[in-house]
Amino acid sequence: MAATKRKQSVTKLPRVDDEDPPLTAAERRELARRIKDSEDPSRYLLVSTTLPGMSLYYMIEDDVWSFEDPSTATLFKRRAAANAIQALLRPGVHVVPCKVDDDGKLVLSSIAHRKVGGQRLAVMPSWRRKKTVRGSSA
Repeated sequence: MAATKRKQSVTKLPRVDDEDPPLTAAERRELARRIKDSEDPSRYLLVSTTLPGMSLYYMIEDDVWSFEDPSTATLFKRRAAANAIQALLRPGVHVVPCKVDDDGKLVLSSIAHRKVGGQRLAVMPSWRRKKTVRGSSA
């Protein structure tokens, strides 16, 4: 007795259109809102100014404060998130708006002339600042 081979039928996949269906007006508005939000350079820092000329910037990843170096601080995309963390920290912590560049790095000039609690923010560690000699003229 010889066994006969059966031909297996090939199941056809449902036809897929090459193009997506058009977006509704609500979907277009939501997409435009999300694109605008992703391109927004606004961010927020948590800053504590304890002494004049000294600023501490909060890093949430390590739960530590950075001394006068805002480039290492956590940048919050949403002010509400920064306010929520601020509420968990000690009194005297301020939410400071700032800007980022195209690479997502803090633009120091966006906070360089800001005052918090009547004090200017320190944006560069004191050991990096050039010392000026008083009384000497060139």
